[in-house]
Amino acid sequence: MKTSLYLGMLCLLMALLAIHASAQQQDTAQVTLVFSHRLPISSPTTISLDRNGNAYLLDPKQNLFKLDQYGQPALSYSPPSRGRITTVEAWNPMKLLLFYEDRQELVLLDRFLSSIAVSRLSDFNYTGNIRAATLTPDESFWLFNESDFTLSKMDSRYQKPVVETPLDLILDKARFDVRFVREYQNMVYLLDYNGGVYVFDNLGNYKKKLPFTGISYIGFSGNELYFVKDNQLHFFDLYQLQERIVELPSGKVYVSALASSDLLYLFTKDEAEVYRWSR
Repeated sequence: MKTSLYLGMLCLLMALLAIHASAQQQDTAQVTLVFSHRLPISSPTTISLDRNGNAYLLDPKQNLFKLDQYGQPALSYSPPSRGRITTVEAWNPMKLLLFYEDRQELVLLDRFLSSIAVSRLSDFNYTGNIRAATLTPDESFWLFNESDFTLSKMDSRYQKPVVETPLDLILDKARFDVRFVREYQNMVYLLDYNGGVYVFDNLGNYKKKLPFTGISYIGFSGNELYFVKDNQLHFFDLYQLQERIVELPSGKVYVSALASSDLLYLFTKDEAEVYRWSR
């Protein structure tokens, strides 16, 4: 009797695993990629997608380009002085952020890619070295300070931090490599290449860690977080905690991706490949 019960449970488990595997393969098979064109870039991680599906990237001369719904350059911004732009945040197409890590400078652009504000963090009497920055929906800034190991929210109106979260007990000081910070759907996501994706609420309270390591950039689409790893595009549902995988074209080493409803941008270290896709 016990043997029969055991065999029955084993068969049920195998059936469930088969269904799961079949569903995963079916999701992958439904994705069709059609190559369109290539564009030269200077960074595969200094990229962004606005809520209308327009992509933003830097060309080899560090000029910012906005790409239209066909993946073609529509607008450009040439910085008046050269520096190392390490972040482009364009989710709100009416106000874009450029962060210069080497100059510790925040630049805001309007929808025509014209500069509307330039602020050095020293103007806020903010000390330390900022490694990652992003714009918030209320037009403040989230900043990761690697000098004092804090995640801060800087109020641009009052020019002072309104949230300061110590990360000493969260990040591994000996191994941290923070690449990215982003606020999305009232949560803040801090990407550490070695540690994973650390999740905070919009008051800076630590919530959890997503175990996605060895990645340099994360994007968001609907309720999903996505990233490229091992030549696969991973989508992770932030609420159902389910993952689906899209196999990418072979023969290239892809670092990151931007996924709009119609176009998929796949980035190598020196170019962007534009694909039309259905999913």
